[in-house]
Amino acid sequence: MAGIDGHWAIDVVTLAGSRRYDLTLTSTGTALTGTSVGDTGPIAIRDGSITGDTASFRVDFLAPLPMSLRFVLKVVGDRLVGTAQAGPYPPTNVVGVRLR
Repeated sequence: MAGIDGHWAIDVVTLAGSRRYDLTLTSTGTALTGTSVGDTGPIAIRDGSITGDTASFRVDFLAPLPMSLRFVLKVVGDRLVGTAQAGPYPPTNVVGVRLR
């Protein structure tokens, strides 16, 4: 899924409001690597993979509270759609656009 390679701006809808992250993603075969940049600075994505047209990865935040978000995203043209889930909480919606 080379279509996911590049720079993206995503919004994660949470109970506390929408959170923006800028992603830089690179695929190699079924592996996905990259960086997420948000309020707490850059964080390397972990456990990135691609299966068919679906990409998944994890971002481990240390602040303001330690937590992991598991993303499952699909490329639709120059948009990303999918979900993010923190632990046992229900998944929240994610939408994004390609920056370049």
